[in-house]
Amino acid sequence: MAEKATSNKTEKPKRKAKTKKTTTSESAKIKKLNKTIETLKSELSESNDKYLRLAAEVDNFKKRKNKESLSLIDSVQQELFVELLPIIDDFERSLNFDSSKEDFQSLKTGIELIYNKLIALMKNRGLEAIEAVDQPFDPELHEALMQVEKNEKDSNIVVEEALKGYRLKDRVIRHSKVVVNK
Repeated sequence: MAEKATSNKTEKPKRKAKTKKTTTSESAKIKKLNKTIETLKSELSESNDKYLRLAAEVDNFKKRKNKESLSLIDSVQQELFVELLPIIDDFERSLNFDSSKEDFQSLKTGIELIYNKLIALMKNRGLEAIEAVDQPFDPELHEALMQVEKNEKDSNIVVEEALKGYRLKDRVIRHSKVVVNK
């Protein structure tokens, strides 16, 4: 029996030693994991800060571009109005026409000059009239108001233009309102 007691006593300390070794290695692992957690927290915090800065930069960029766009629109508008002012001056002079002279031919000539000036300005800006009369009907360019039957014209040909259409560069901004042959 004495042998059994001694062997039990020696076994127990061995188990405690194994437990201490396991605890020491677990403690080292815990320290390592805590260090990893701290590193990851730090990286997360840095990433979050970078994200917030980038989000703020994007927001500021959008605001700046919006402001620049509005400024550009204002600038183009101002430039257009500056170009229109001489035409307005010409119209005002024609409105001050002395009707007692009864020289309507000179008034008509003056108005034609103003009209031509305005058309030239619009062409310089990329606006052009859509040719409609004697052209095949095109729903991309024309809006049919009615159909008539004229034997001297082919079918589906525009015979009359009620309202002139316009195109700005390649985009139709107003369709021609037309009468089409059946």
